[in-house]
Amino acid sequence: MLPARKHDALSSSPLDTLINDLVVTAAVVLFSAVIGFIAGRLLQRFGKPFAQSFQGLFRGWNSSARPIQVLIVEDNPDSRETLKKYLMRRDYRVAAAGNLQAGVKFLRKSRFDAIISDIALPDGTGYTLINEARRLGMHALGIAVSGYPYPSNVEEAGVTGFDYHLTKPVDCDHLCSLLKKQPIRG
Repeated sequence: MLPARKHDALSSSPLDTLINDLVVTAAVVLFSAVIGFIAGRLLQRFGKPFAQSFQGLFRGWNSSARPIQVLIVEDNPDSRETLKKYLMRRDYRVAAAGNLQAGVKFLRKSRFDAIISDIALPDGTGYTLINEARRLGMHALGIAVSGYPYPSNVEEAGVTGFDYHLTKPVDCDHLCSLLKKQPIRG
């Protein structure tokens, strides 16, 4: 006769494997529930500042420190909205105004990294807008757009207050390349 075989501690039955899998799954679920509970309590206790700190952390991993703030002043509603949507889809923060006075109000409320303005506005000019920005101490990148030809000396430093002068219709990809290569001056 053959000797009786002792139970091998290393071998396991399907039931043992199932129990082990259930224990591991239960541990993962419990751990996830605890983390979720803690995060929920932190959000409840600290609210918006806590959530914003995580957004800032993820933004830091993902791209630059903060989105570029852009002011668009354009009296043509279709052009204004098209440009606004184009820039927002590329993660720019955009404020848009339809005339000089509304643009000046934005300048007085917020700081902008870039100002894109039509030259011929119904209640003034883009030159007045950029001069007001400079008077307020804002050294934002200035981009003038116009359907009319510019004088020959617009590219001379300091003549108009704008850094770039683009003719309509504006090539949005070119505009974005100007925004990206220019250091943020605020």
